[in-house]
Amino acid sequence: MPQQINLCTPLLLAPKRYFSAQTMAQALAVFVVLGGGLCAAWVWNLGRSAAEMAQLKASQATELASLQSALLANAASAAPLSPDLQAQVQSLRSQVQAQEKVLLALQEGRMVPGAAHSDRLALVSRSIPGPVWLTGVDADATRLEVTGYTLEPSALNEWVNRLAFSPLMQGLRLATVKVQSARLAKATAEATAAPTGREAWSFTLVSAQPPAPVVSAAGGTP
Repeated sequence: MPQQINLCTPLLLAPKRYFSAQTMAQALAVFVVLGGGLCAAWVWNLGRSAAEMAQLKASQATELASLQSALLANAASAAPLSPDLQAQVQSLRSQVQAQEKVLLALQEGRMVPGAAHSDRLALVSRSIPGPVWLTGVDADATRLEVTGYTLEPSALNEWVNRLAFSPLMQGLRLATVKVQSARLAKATAEATAAPTGREAWSFTLVSAQPPAPVVSAAGGTP
């Protein structure tokens, strides 16, 4: 009895080979190409990093040299000052200390703006009568002393009253008035402008703060 053979049956077909030699060779070639590309990229990145590191090192070396130069210059400038510069510095320090004292006095209320020594001196110079000339003025916060000569003693009365009633003399009162007769021949050099042989009077005016009242101790014996 004849048999029928079906050639389309999968069991009778030739088996497929998925890992043939050709396929493996192609895959190996692809891996080699990819590996070579990765290695080339890694080498390029490594070279660029090395170049950047060398550039950074050179920059740091330059900055270090600049810093050392600055330190040397600073050490050189820290040398002792010359005597002239030291004198200037001391003078400036003294001026600053004097200004600080004035500022402290203003803050403590001991000096009122417009009533400083210079204002009192300006008041004296502006109010000097015609027949009066001065030989000295001494002023501080608690005292004003004026010395000089006059050809007319009566001119001193009005001048003393004008000074006494000025707001700049607040807190001071006339403490001493001395008027003595003198000849111009015996006067100081400031008196030489007056007519020779005419009698003059030397004077001293002292205005000062009144002394503080003495407070007796509590429980003391009268």
